[in-house]
Amino acid sequence: MSDDTGDRLARIESELAEVLEQRLGVLADALASSERVTRRIIAAEVEIERHNQSRVTLREEMAELERQVGEDRTRGDAMAAELASLQAERNRLRDTAVELDRNLETTRGEVEDTRGRVAALESESDALRNENTALRTKLKTLEENLSRMRQLKDELMSSISGLTQQMSGLAGGGSE
Repeated sequence: MSDDTGDRLARIESELAEVLEQRLGVLADALASSERVTRRIIAAEVEIERHNQSRVTLREEMAELERQVGEDRTRGDAMAAELASLQAERNRLRDTAVELDRNLETTRGEVEDTRGRVAALESESDALRNENTALRTKLKTLEENLSRMRQLKDELMSSISGLTQQMSGLAGGGSE
C-alpha cells in the first residue's frame, strides 16, 4: 500500500502541480493583463496630466491672447477715433479751401472791377485836373479882363466926368 499511497501521492502531487501550473498560468496571464491595464492606466494618467498641462498652458496663452486682443482693440479704437477725427478735419479743411477758392475768385473779380474803376477815376481825375487847369487859366484871364474893364470903366467914367465938367463949363460959360 505504500506504493499505492506513493503513487496516489505522486498523482495528487502531479495534479496539484498541474493545477498549480494552470493557476500560475492563469495568474501570470492575469498579472500580464493587469500589467497591461496598469500600463494603459498609467499611460492614460500621463496623457491626462499632459492634457491638463496643455490645458493650463493653453488657458495661459488664451489669457495672454485675450489681453493682447484687448490692447489691440483699444489701439484699434483709438486709431479709428483718430482716423475719424482726421477725416473730419480733412473734410472741414476741404470745405474751407473750397470757400477760400470761392472768396478768392470773388475777390479777384472785385479787384479787377476796382482796378477798372480806379483807372476810370484816374482818367476822369486827369480830365478834371486838365479842365480845372483850363478853368483856372480862363478864370485868371477873365479876372484880368474884368480888372482891365473896371480900369477902363473908371477911366471912361473919369473921362465922362471930365467931359461933363467941360460941357458944364462950356454950357455955363456960354451964358455968362
